[in-house]
Amino acid sequence: MDEEKKKEGVSVKELEGYAKRHRFEIFFCILFILASLFTLIFWGPTLSVFLTGLGAIVSIFIPGKIDQIARKMAHTVLTKEGTTQLIIGIIALIVAIFLAPLIFLWLGLHAGCRIIHLAKEISGGGGPGDPA
Repeated sequence: MDEEKKKEGVSVKELEGYAKRHRFEIFFCILFILASLFTLIFWGPTLSVFLTGLGAIVSIFIPGKIDQIARKMAHTVLTKEGTTQLIIGIIALIVAIFLAPLIFLWLGLHAGCRIIHLAKEISGGGGPGDPA
């Protein structure tokens, strides 16, 4: 019986369950794949790399503010009803297609903020909740 199930593949119900459990991971993977592909088509990698670096540099100097803004944005989106979250997600995917460098700027802001928090946490100088 188990042998037959393995041969048939994954059921639709199993895929739906996986997608529900990992919706954020799936969304961000699609977002980053689209941004990566469309930055090569429309903008070229130079601008995206530059904006990623610029975002990281800016957030190193103001990590508390970047963290606060990111938390407010996430709270605003995640407390909305499902339909509104879907619309916001579709808008984010459209931004990833047509304004891909903004996604890389956003990644740089988060990366710089996270690396500063990590360095402070390990060195004993404060953690993610502490302002810089």
